[in-house]
Amino acid sequence: MKGTWTPDRLFEAAGQLCNGTIDDAEGRQLDELLQADPQARRLYTNYMWIHACLYAEGGALASSGLRAGAVPPDERAAAARLAGGLRSAGRQSLRQKGTWLLVAASLAAVAAVSSWLTQRLGDGPTDGQAPVAAAAPNARQEASPSDADVVARITGTHNCLWRDPQSTVGYGSLLVKGQRIELAEGLAEITFTDGATVLLEGPAAFDVDASDKIDLHVGRLAAVVPQRARGFRVVTPSLELLEAGAEFGLIAQESGAAELHVFSGLVKANVLDSDGKAFRHITLNAAEAARVLPRATTVTEFPADDAQFVRNIMPADGPHDGLLADEGFRYPAGPLEAQNGGFGWAGPWFTTSAEEELGPDSNSVKAGSLAVAGLVPTGNRASIAGHYNRIRRQLATSVGGVFDAEGLVENQDDVRLIGRDGKRVYISFLQQVSRAGDGFYGFELHRGDGNGNRVLCIGNGADGAGYGATSNVNIYGPRNFPALGEETTDTNFFVIKISFGVDNRDTVEVFRNPASLRDEGACEADAVLRGNFAFDRISLANFDGDKTHEVDEIRVGTHFLAVTGRWGNNQGRLQRQIAAAGVRCPSSVVRSEKALRDVRDSITDNGQRRTIVIPLLAHLL
Repeated sequence: MKGTWTPDRLFEAAGQLCNGTIDDAEGRQLDELLQADPQARRLYTNYMWIHACLYAEGGALASSGLRAGAVPPDERAAAARLAGGLRSAGRQSLRQKGTWLLVAASLAAVAAVSSWLTQRLGDGPTDGQAPVAAAAPNARQEASPSDADVVARITGTHNCLWRDPQSTVGYGSLLVKGQRIELAEGLAEITFTDGATVLLEGPAAFDVDASDKIDLHVGRLAAVVPQRARGFRVVTPSLELLEAGAEFGLIAQESGAAELHVFSGLVKANVLDSDGKAFRHITLNAAEAARVLPRATTVTEFPADDAQFVRNIMPADGPHDGLLADEGFRYPAGPLEAQNGGFGWAGPWFTTSAEEELGPDSNSVKAGSLAVAGLVPTGNRASIAGHYNRIRRQLATSVGGVFDAEGLVENQDDVRLIGRDGKRVYISFLQQVSRAGDGFYGFELHRGDGNGNRVLCIGNGADGAGYGATSNVNIYGPRNFPALGEETTDTNFFVIKISFGVDNRDTVEVFRNPASLRDEGACEADAVLRGNFAFDRISLANFDGDKTHEVDEIRVGTHFLAVTGRWGNNQGRLQRQIAAAGVRCPSSVVRSEKALRDVRDSITDNGQRRTIVIPLLAHLL
């Protein structure tokens, strides 16, 4: 450890950072230490891992009945023996390999304690029902189903209680053909291999029949079916959805009655009699709904009401967790101009150019989402069909706006732009074109309207270049126009990382279909550009040829996961359980499971879970 830094000081600084009490000077020194000292980085990383796990699990402690003073005397004695064993092991490690190994051993011990707590807190159903889904046994512990049988995966859970106390269903579980899902309470998001996503609201029960078909016996769900999953079918006792390339909500009641609400797109359905035979066909467009009463064999149509359905498992609809701007094109099919949804924007979409014959409505919203593997689609998609077209939307860079609050805004020539020195911004989006090599199109960053103000373009044909990344503001020869590989008509997922340097010496890294949606370090940039990339708006352009240019799921954030990890899901679901971490204390240190229970004395409520690591480590050292 360099300079005056010791393990104790490092842990104290890390604790202050987690609690939001570290001052600027100490924070800068900590940054410098972590950049220069590999040993410090190891200790810091272990500390943060333990902190994150304890923070994630701490919410369960208040409801578990654990309180200070609740540990029996024999368990206290066992805990004292554990502490003595840890100190002895620590002294031996110190003599043999140095101080940092002692700290590492202590960290492992704390991780094991946390692991045991998680396992204990997850034991036993409540009121005859299984624990919350996040604590349910993971399906991966059992024999894995064959790839041919797997048709879906549970990709999100929120406060789930499963009806079967012995159920192994939970977050991450693979679902196979013929499997029944019975949810007593909470929300469960299920993503099918064909691309459709269903958000199930308990109480509910349905069968997973295939990758493109489910039977909803009773309950309420909201579904997003992208174009590539068109033909996805949902069957209730009185209603059979035949072609669901849309967003819709569905209610199945125990009486057999059903309600279908279409939010966007078009849904075709058959009304079924008591024998399950179709006797009537209905077609519903966006904003339309129908109620089926099987006993009277009647169908009543009325306006759709999306307020009846939970359509997003995310904890917030505004900026959060590094995500500053979002555009999922949750608009009805029709003109894109003047649409003003999402968050982080300074106004609606505005047409700056449109082909004369087709008019501004050729910048439009089309039903269905673009989708690629691993990303859960939401809403519809933007479609630019005209060939002299550009439509843009300005980001919220005003004083006090979301980007200003993050310290990202600077003034250049009296214009407020995202581009503060030393900051980073990430942008992600889905892009597809109907024909390759057919004139210019691009996803663009601008500071002001017009070609001359185009900061960055991801597409084809700009300034005579092929498929790649280009810029009209800083042109440093051919190296500023890097290629992005072979152009295709497939949907591509892009992540743009902009590192704003001193004196506007910025660097752009472009990732086309990155190797990981969770680990930026596992991804390799497909293109790198250098120049001044400060911007304040995003544009979609399509010129020349006969193609259609489509874009979906635009996100702007401060880190990689902010723009890749929250596609309609709750980020909290991605935190692994401590018990699954696989960290164990040496057998010579931990002699008895009872000894671990003394840790309960250190945790009295959620407010103290954040400080448990520091006193325990200090005691062990």
